[in-house]
Parts: sequence; structure tokens; C-alpha cells
Amino acid sequence: MRLSAAFGLRSTYDDPKIGVFNVYSLTTKCYSRPMTELTAKELRDILAYDANTGIFTWAIRPSRAVKIGDIAGCPDERGYLTIGIKRRVYKAHRLAWLYMTDKWPIGLIDHINGIKSDNKFDNLRVVDESGNSQNVRKPNKRNKSGFMGVIFYQNKWRASITHKGKTHWLGDFPTPEEAHQTYLAAKRKFHATCTL
Repeated sequence: MRLSAAFGLRSTYDDPKIGVFNVYSLTTKCYSRPMTELTAKELRDILAYDANTGIFTWAIRPSRAVKIGDIAGCPDERGYLTIGIKRRVYKAHRLAWLYMTDKWPIGLIDHINGIKSDNKFDNLRVVDESGNSQNVRKPNKRNKSGFMGVIFYQNKWRASITHKGKTHWLGDFPTPEEAHQTYLAAKRKFHATCTL
């Protein structure tokens, strides 16, 4: 199995099943557009999905550069895999849900292990926005301590957590590691969708 032309060549194809679509190279961003009502049957006619590996492969030949069996998709700017079908770009994890359940997910799809490109079906679950944010595994870019839930405050490391819209102070500690361990214990207790 070789990687699809989506990973290096730029081409356009026209197929009655999938319409006209540009295949982008890795250096070009894949933009998501509003979702059309692609059905599970249509999806299965176009792509094959291995639930154990999370990989989609082409079941049809959408262009001369893409062969049946080639891996479908390209990463977007945030690390999620995307696949173009019928002039639309879909997130691969949402397509996996449709493929396996015959329904579009209601809500967000969370990658349980936190790896955005790991689309194995047993790694996917439907959550709300709050549940999705509870499964974050690393601090955001503005965090200067290097640890989630930890800030440096008055010569000590302060741990805090947000639960049901309120921020709760967990204590001040001599090291950021101690503060972080306290935060993780609280996160496991209060955040139901946390898998840390």
C-alpha cells in the first residue's frame, strides 16, 4: 500500500461518485467546509476503513495519480487527518464514526488517547465541548510553567482546576511537579472524560 497522491502531487479529478475535487500537497492546508449529508453507503462506496488501524484507503480510483488501495487523507494545520469527498473536506475521525455507526456524530469526536491522527474506532468517542476540553493532555501555549493547571504565584507554584465553570484553588507548592500532581488528582476526580 502506498501513500495517496494527496501527499505530494497536485491534481484535479472528476468522478460521478465524488465530484470534482483538488488533491492538495502536504504543504497546502486542507480547509474544512460545512458538511453535506454524505451517507454511510456513499462513504463505503468511495473509501474502505480499517477500524483496527484507523486508516482510510480509496475503494475507487478518483484520479490517474491515485490507485485503489492508496491511503486517503492529509493532515490539516491542527494535526487532524482530512479527506476530500464530493467537493467537501471532512475530518477523518468524523468519517470513521459515520462508517462504523451509519450516523453522523452528534457532538464532537474525542480521541481518547489524545493523538489527533489516531482514528482507530476504539479510540473515538462522542463528547460535548466540555468533555473534549477535559481530555487535553498538554498545557496551552500561554502556560509558562510547562504544566497543566499550574502557575507561578508569589514565589510558589499554585495548582487550580476549573470545574462546572468555576476555578478551584488546590494549593501552593514548593515545586511545579508537586502542584501538577495535585492538579492531575483533581482532574481525574472532577473531569469525567479525562483519560490521564
